[in-house]
Amino acid sequence: MNYKMYKNCIIFATHGDCQQERELGQRFVLDIYLLGRDLNKVCNAISDEAVEKAVKEVAVDTHYDLVQAVVYNLSNRILSECTEDVLEVKIELRKPCSTLRVGPPGGLIKHIGSHGSARREGYKTEYTNMEDYRYTRVDAARIFNKDVKFEVDVDVAFPMEDSIREDNVAYSFSYTTIYDTAVDTTLANKDKSPEDILQEIVNNIYKINPKVYKVRATIRNLLPENNMSIDCMEYQFVK
Repeated sequence: MNYKMYKNCIIFATHGDCQQERELGQRFVLDIYLLGRDLNKVCNAISDEAVEKAVKEVAVDTHYDLVQAVVYNLSNRILSECTEDVLEVKIELRKPCSTLRVGPPGGLIKHIGSHGSARREGYKTEYTNMEDYRYTRVDAARIFNKDVKFEVDVDVAFPMEDSIREDNVAYSFSYTTIYDTAVDTTLANKDKSPEDILQEIVNNIYKINPKVYKVRATIRNLLPENNMSIDCMEYQFVK
């Protein structure tokens, strides 16, 4: 399933059942996914300002004893304001400073969290199933230019049984080819939207090797044009 994601959205809120949490508050980290079949339509289904407002009103200004309640209410609020092109809103909430004790006399954990989603009536989740294939992965290819700062991941599933069986590079789809395609396509289309760049990358992979089974491309815009406290905007396209 294709998606647009708000990555590591940091908020300060008073969620929790302990008195100290209620009085002092603490930091929470959110990943917000908007999932749908047409990535372009997903990206236009709701404005960044509307998402930011929903986060503030539901996850910051309102107190919940359970972090699960934050995820439930926020995902439903965002889905209700999206067009029908968004089929699912998935949220991962992490609470870095937990009151949880892990064994005597207490242990260390990175965070606790809650995952949940709101879905359109009748919609069943769709997964990319890249893991059904053998695939080659280029992870976090960085494209830094004067006015762009992107990271791109590309997974390419293609017929590689002969290559593996005979240990023959000639049959393979090289990492270099995938990397060059991701970087060159991004630079050539840097003035386009991230979702359009992704689709160009995927289509160019198929042009190079029409026998490819499936391509999954992910792009992170490290210079997002919104006012939210996030690390990046992330988009994924699968074909």
